[in-house]
Amino acid sequence: MRHRRGSWGLAASRIVTVLQDRVILKQNDVFVVSDPSGDIPAGDEAGMGLYRSDTRFLSLFELRLNGRRPILLNYSVDRAYVATFQLVNPALEPEVGSPAIPRQSISLRRTRFVHQGMHERIGLQNCNRHPVQVELELRFDADFLDIFEVRGYHPLPMGGVREPAVRDETGFSFGYRGLDGLRRSTEVVFNPLPRIGSGRAVMPVSLGPQETFVLLVDVLPWMGDDEPLLDFHFDAELEALERRYQAWNTSSTRFATDNETLDQELLWRNLEDLRVLCDEKPSGLVPTAGTPWYAVPFGRDALITSFQTLALNPELARGSIRYLAEHQGRRVDPEREEEPGKIFHEIRFGELARLGIVPHTPYYGTVDATPLFLVLLVELLDWTGDQDLLSELFPHVMAALEWIDNYGDLDQDGFVEYAQHGSVGVRNQGWKDSYDSLVENYGVPAPLPAALVEVQGYVYHAKAGLARIFNQVGLRANAARLETEAEELRKRFNDLFWMPDLGYYAQALDRDKRQVSSVTSNPGHCLLSGIVDRRRAEDVVSRLMAPDMFSGWGIRTVSTEAVNYNPMSYHNGSVWPHDNSLIAAGMRRYGFHREAELVARSVLEACLRFPDHRIPELFCGFVRDQRFGAGPGEYLVSCSPQAWGAGSLFHFLQTLTGVEADLTVGRLRIDPVETPLYNRLRVEGMRVGEGELDFTIECGEGVRVKVDRVPPEVTRLELPA
Repeated sequence: MRHRRGSWGLAASRIVTVLQDRVILKQNDVFVVSDPSGDIPAGDEAGMGLYRSDTRFLSLFELRLNGRRPILLNYSVDRAYVATFQLVNPALEPEVGSPAIPRQSISLRRTRFVHQGMHERIGLQNCNRHPVQVELELRFDADFLDIFEVRGYHPLPMGGVREPAVRDETGFSFGYRGLDGLRRSTEVVFNPLPRIGSGRAVMPVSLGPQETFVLLVDVLPWMGDDEPLLDFHFDAELEALERRYQAWNTSSTRFATDNETLDQELLWRNLEDLRVLCDEKPSGLVPTAGTPWYAVPFGRDALITSFQTLALNPELARGSIRYLAEHQGRRVDPEREEEPGKIFHEIRFGELARLGIVPHTPYYGTVDATPLFLVLLVELLDWTGDQDLLSELFPHVMAALEWIDNYGDLDQDGFVEYAQHGSVGVRNQGWKDSYDSLVENYGVPAPLPAALVEVQGYVYHAKAGLARIFNQVGLRANAARLETEAEELRKRFNDLFWMPDLGYYAQALDRDKRQVSSVTSNPGHCLLSGIVDRRRAEDVVSRLMAPDMFSGWGIRTVSTEAVNYNPMSYHNGSVWPHDNSLIAAGMRRYGFHREAELVARSVLEACLRFPDHRIPELFCGFVRDQRFGAGPGEYLVSCSPQAWGAGSLFHFLQTLTGVEADLTVGRLRIDPVETPLYNRLRVEGMRVGEGELDFTIECGEGVRVKVDRVPPEVTRLELPA
């Protein structure tokens, strides 16, 4: 039968109000969103379900005992691909002649993990003193909606053909043939096999006192010509998955402090979150943006996350930069904002993308991903000294530079601007991409094209860094040209973006080259790039640390005095950990160690107050209440886990430890700052070049560094006097 799609406003508004009560598991391109009891409820309006490649393969999954909903005691998500749900029975009506089954006398435990599908072990234990007979019922459905439709966008009046459920010797399956010509199916496998009806599976269970029963359920999302999953064993596959994550932990830098809360709550959790957010591509691991709705590669997010985590594990940078190079723009396509040499914003894989109804195949509507692609390459080469990688990516580097100088500079004034070219997509194409994130003083959106302040910093960072590297590898003509262009950009930037009356840089230049004079966090990124005139750096840092910008929990995105300030908004007064991590690193670059430490510590202290100990995408920009000790305000629908949120922790640690590498000349520097976050920090297995670095930092009456192991490529080790 034909498959009717939903409408826009209803689904979109209800998702926002319900998303907080959810449990999210992810592994590679599969994720599941359920309620705290493990159910995917019927008629759910929060977008819960089992997803693969932007399609919902399971839209209903409910567990019942004798038709009644079990009672939740607790759930646990120790690792972001596995969860347990502990439930008990409500009071159940007995069969005729049987004793009553009182409430809380049958234990029901669901153990679930995600790996090429969803796998669940449902265990029952009878804690009555007499035998019991119950019916364990599972209800299923699969609507095969595209994720954009689930979220309420771009519905199709009529969808593809949904096939009737088909039973087989192991269970049953749902099928759907989309308008894109791809057949998708959801296979449900049971062990042991229950009675199967229309969307229902019922297992009669008889249990003696203290006796247990286990039902295994595998829900497998198939696309096209996928190979069947053969000989799957629940415990063996879970253990194999755990070994893969342990290999990630072992290959990453180990940080250990004498602050038990920092170690056990933040470090472990965010290390695991980074890995679970990665998709495994032929190019390597690529961070996706965040769960649930952005569990796909985003150019800007992957680049910034990889930059933040160079000192943790440079393999994220290798995987990201190769993947983005593979999808670099090749032609001019205004609807998808594609241009030769441009790095994409977002890529999607569902039916709507395959039909071209949404432009995400990929969509290139971002102004900063292309210079950030070059920035990441510069920093990765400094960290690894990998000249083979430079040779491999050289054509992509030159294409990105060509985009910056031509397509990116719309009016050839030396600055990179953006404007929305397609009828569908993003108006504001920097990292603050909300519609109202770039406004004039009287509150109306700034006219486009606009040249964002931080984007000019990224371009300077890229060109100055590549000039230095090109010089070292003998590409002197290219180096000279880039060095000249970087210096010209630096001078024009400091002339045209500086606001003398405010002692600060404008957020942007608008279409008419007027300064958008909002005081925002964006110029803080320019400290990291090095484009800020050194005579003005102190003014920039002081402005960022003023009470209207610094909340006590971190630096806000805009000043409390701005016309669009709202501490509960997405981009106009909230605190973003990744934003703060880039700013803190920039402060450190210009020698403002005390301010850098305070920013890092304040954000981490805020994140230690969140109940799940994850560093979120953002949180509210309310003033820190020192008198009553209140915690920071959570943002209602923040992605969690989120990649550049998790990456912020490790970027802050790099800033605090002061580790800088430039293996193109064999230099390594360790120059830590003192912080109340810990008295002792042990760092082991930091991958620099082809070797590893081990060292210990001790704070208290000064800072001391002891280095135990140095990579062989390091010929000049710089330590504090």
